[in-house]
Amino acid sequence: MAGRIPRAFIDDLLNRIDIIEVIDSRVPLKKKGKDFWACCPFHNEKTSSFSVSQNKQFYHCFGCQQNGNAISFLMDYDHMEYVEAIESLAAMLGLDIPYEKGQAPPAPAKGSDSIYTTLQQCTEYYLQALKQHPEAIEYLKQRGISGETAKDFAIGYAPPGWSNLSGERKPLTEAGMLIEKDNGQSYDRFRHRIMFPIRDQRGRNIAFGGRVIVAEDNPKYLNSPESPVFHKGSEIYGLYELKKAVQQIDQIFITEGYMDVIALAEHGIKTAVATLGTAINNDQIEKLFRSCKNLVFCFDGDSAGRKAAWRSLEQCLPSLKEGRLARFLFLPDGQDPDSFIREHGKEYFQEQVESAATLTGFLFATLLSECNVKSLEGKSQFLDRLRPYYMQIPLQSLKDQILGEVERQLAVKLDNRLLGILGHEKPVAETVIRIPEQNWTPTRLAINLLLLKPSLADNTGIQHELTETGIPGVDLLLLLLDQIHEEPGISTQNLLDRFKGNEHETHLYKLAAMQPAMEDEQNIEQMFADCLQRLQVKYIDHRIKLLIGKLQAGESLSESEKQELKQLSTNH
Repeated sequence: MAGRIPRAFIDDLLNRIDIIEVIDSRVPLKKKGKDFWACCPFHNEKTSSFSVSQNKQFYHCFGCQQNGNAISFLMDYDHMEYVEAIESLAAMLGLDIPYEKGQAPPAPAKGSDSIYTTLQQCTEYYLQALKQHPEAIEYLKQRGISGETAKDFAIGYAPPGWSNLSGERKPLTEAGMLIEKDNGQSYDRFRHRIMFPIRDQRGRNIAFGGRVIVAEDNPKYLNSPESPVFHKGSEIYGLYELKKAVQQIDQIFITEGYMDVIALAEHGIKTAVATLGTAINNDQIEKLFRSCKNLVFCFDGDSAGRKAAWRSLEQCLPSLKEGRLARFLFLPDGQDPDSFIREHGKEYFQEQVESAATLTGFLFATLLSECNVKSLEGKSQFLDRLRPYYMQIPLQSLKDQILGEVERQLAVKLDNRLLGILGHEKPVAETVIRIPEQNWTPTRLAINLLLLKPSLADNTGIQHELTETGIPGVDLLLLLLDQIHEEPGISTQNLLDRFKGNEHETHLYKLAAMQPAMEDEQNIEQMFADCLQRLQVKYIDHRIKLLIGKLQAGESLSESEKQELKQLSTNH
């Protein structure tokens, strides 16, 4: 079982990840000034008050006060557990987590845990079986699959026979690897098949797909049934391998089979995935869009392929947010990505991708082929057909482009009546971003500057005498200085993370989200020094008043106090 995740790894992860990329893939952001803004995803609002700082790597909502870093955003927005959020961010960067031995993070239910272990054991068995069966190796060679690609995808082989798998019967059955008969006995589900492990985003084996190597056998493909750890509608084949192999994902190809993914990878296209025997759904599309904003759906050009493409289009519409692009590649009848790239090669395949239809292009081409828009009835039919698809698109700029294309295709000017048929609503004018008034005291400004650039504390020395002044916020400033002195080189996001759950957490995020007026960021050191100087002046005033107060009260001063008063009065 995996152990605790080291604090140093979490710090490094937060330093490497770009919070803008994490949030923008889920909530479209707009850059205004130095920061990025959006309507808050955690409460209903019409005014953009959700701020994300790329420089400081955190978010803060001035409306509901929700704040945090990339980890907390995944926990709040994607409803992940803490460890799951860390693992998700690590997967984005292709990092392996160095779990420590000892106390383990919260694990799944014991039954699920034993299923994961059982499935891993099955994978290892199939890998060994492949090495011992030349006919399976020969089949992979005939399909053009190299040993390196087979290793990357952990491809194995389930030999003929009814009882090859060994181990505890209960987890094998729960995982779908054994089928129980009416008499209580059981037999292997997968026999005489090439085996493709299906892995989740953490790289755990959760199911299998099996393909026959003898054409006469049926069914051609066989998948694991749903289980406590495998839900077809939530998983995507190849996504784990893709993120492990590619750091910068430019586009993702969505195919219909394991062999499509593997054939494309064999030819150097390592950003392909496949659905698991069912039509793709919006949850899966959202998961892909979070990894990459450019999706290419690959289908056979026959009628069945176009029907499948249309179902994918319907699932895409609600996810078309700013910056996202979906395209549709139709291959010649009877060909899939596997056969096409083996016949024509990578370069020709990529040429076809360049000419792939956009989602709106596919949408218009399909609806126009079904409606005679040269007639009044056809125009009306077209608008009626377009309406439900148009209404699902959340991106106003795309909807505006669609309206323009409607006018061009129908040769009409869309008035309010025709816009009403489409269900078009006049967009609400963008409201002004709400930023609280910034009343900068020396203490508030010093804290803000420290959060902007923690290294400012490197040469400050100990300032604990300031606690005597009772100035609001000084205790928090000193806590920050102490934390930075304990961890030289700490970044803003990690410094803020040290105060997670602390009474000062919300106040710190609020101060960090504010932008002080400065003529030149090069002067930040001087600004910070000025803040400390002003605080020191207040400390001197405080000490002088205290010592003079003692004299006025008829008390005598010690020699050291007399010397202090003389020195303070001279320097003041």
